[in-house]
Amino acid sequence: MQSILTFKFRKFHWPAPRALTRLRRWKKRLATRHSQRREFGAASPEWLARMERDIGLEPGDLQRELNKPFWEE
Repeated sequence: MQSILTFKFRKFHWPAPRALTRLRRWKKRLATRHSQRREFGAASPEWLARMERDIGLEPGDLQRELNKPFWEE
């Protein structure tokens, strides 16, 4: 009697697609922060002071935000 070996292949769930999606989202968030800080950095100090007053921030809050590296929230 001859036996035939059969194999059932299990579906392998590779975690990389989720990791790549997270990496893409993170990269997009970094690029957005970088561009926003660059745009605010080009603004005049008077404009920044007026914006801080309009949104109710303490004086210097926007300048501190502009000086942060783009990877910090």
